[in-house]
Amino acid sequence: MPAIVLVLLSIALPLAAQPNGPQRVGVGPVERSLSLEQAIEMALANNLEIEVERLSRNLSQESAAGARGFFDPTFRWAPGIESANVPTGSLLLGQNGKLVDRYFRQNFYFQQRLPERGSSFGISFENSRDSTNNPFAGLNPFVTSRLFFNFTQPLLRNRETDAQRSELEIRRKRADLSEVELELSVTEVVFRTEQAYWNLVAARSDAAVRAEFVDLAREQLARNQRFIDAGTLAPVELSASEAELERRLDSWYAAVGLVTEVENSLKMLLAGGAASDLWNDEIVPSDSIGKTQPPAIYELQESIRQAIASRPELRALDAQLTVNDVQKKQNQNALKPEMNLVAAWGLTGLGGSVNQVDNPFSQSQEVLVQRLNELSLRAGLTPVRPDFGGDALPDRVIGGYGTTLSNLFGGSFQTFQVGLSFDFTMRNQTARSNLAQSVISERQIRTRRTQAEQLVAADVRNAYQAIQTARQRIQAASASVRAAKEKLDSETRLFQNGESTNFLVLTRQNEYADSRLREVVAKLELNKALASLQRALGATLETYRVAIR
Repeated sequence: MPAIVLVLLSIALPLAAQPNGPQRVGVGPVERSLSLEQAIEMALANNLEIEVERLSRNLSQESAAGARGFFDPTFRWAPGIESANVPTGSLLLGQNGKLVDRYFRQNFYFQQRLPERGSSFGISFENSRDSTNNPFAGLNPFVTSRLFFNFTQPLLRNRETDAQRSELEIRRKRADLSEVELELSVTEVVFRTEQAYWNLVAARSDAAVRAEFVDLAREQLARNQRFIDAGTLAPVELSASEAELERRLDSWYAAVGLVTEVENSLKMLLAGGAASDLWNDEIVPSDSIGKTQPPAIYELQESIRQAIASRPELRALDAQLTVNDVQKKQNQNALKPEMNLVAAWGLTGLGGSVNQVDNPFSQSQEVLVQRLNELSLRAGLTPVRPDFGGDALPDRVIGGYGTTLSNLFGGSFQTFQVGLSFDFTMRNQTARSNLAQSVISERQIRTRRTQAEQLVAADVRNAYQAIQTARQRIQAASASVRAAKEKLDSETRLFQNGESTNFLVLTRQNEYADSRLREVVAKLELNKALASLQRALGATLETYRVAIR
């Protein structure tokens, strides 16, 4: 599309041409000159709607960052002490009918989910120091250590995606969507600022034109008074001039009130809050409504293609479609049976002190062993050495925690396991319903996008037509202004020569005023149509060199 250049036409806008002009409520004596680009800069810096969307964007980005925490490694330390006193009716389990066990544990666990294929692995290092009054315990106290590595790999469900990975992807896409929504909000604020700015320019022009014709009515009233005093005009004409003057004053007052309303609409976009000093200043636009040539009509189709490629509304729908695709993929995943490959490999170590407490068997046989050894000595035989305790234990398990670790990493006590776990949800109505909803949502979003493309094409066509119409209206209104001015000047000369009437002079003034006001409206519509075309093409931010941060 060729560059759109606004040719600005300077227009003086005195709102209070008369010494006792209408008073504007809430507007102080300070005049603040403001160009359109300055107004847009203020809106981008202070507008509260943009700030709300920017904060929403930041929330979405933090949410996406938080979703990555699904794959943060976790470390757990689980120390613990346990003292168990269990009543027992057997001397083989504990003395005095009570089994006493003491446990002191120092366990460490590490778990890590992998971002690909749904895999996960973990490490566990468990240490337990146990003591007991069980007389048959060979080691008391003793320390056991276990070091295990485990790995889980989904084979069907949760292999390509799972709830966590889907949620991460959805949050990322929603963060992208929030960027588009922020761009939409900024574009809308810039467009509304343009419209409000040109509305203010036009309202001030309208008020200035009406003030000018109040002056003409006063001049005509004074002229009539002179003619009446000279006896060349009937006194009744004075009442007609006074009535016309009051009618124009009424229109002028209403126009000045409209200026305040339009100016407040612009201030709503520019001010950062109700306490802003801008509310007390009079905004004087330094740019004026102008005219320019519309883009060539033969570029219409290319402009429509550009608009479809650039409009943020369509990119927002594309982002929604991507989010829905992720949800649909997860719902399809939930329909699969769950089959996981589970593997683990570990080491175990043991170490402890020999239990010095005699067990009941050795105590009950002590007298018999002594008599047997006496007889053996008399017969010249080797005495019997019964072993009910530590001498029967291998030396490598006797010792402290160092012995336990030596046994652990010595590799003599290994455990390896591999297997499958299979879960199948009968019917799985929830997953089927969720998948059906995703399919329906996809069709809905695609239909909305087709509808949006149609609206974009209509926006571009309407903007081109509005530019063409406004240009034609400006030409017609300008010609009308020239003709009406010539008629007014001629009628005024005739009246001063006594060849016309007061009614015709006032009529020509009203015709001239109407032409001037229609010219103001036509120029306003051209500027607003140009802004609408920029928005329709998705080029508003590019035109004003606005970057989303």
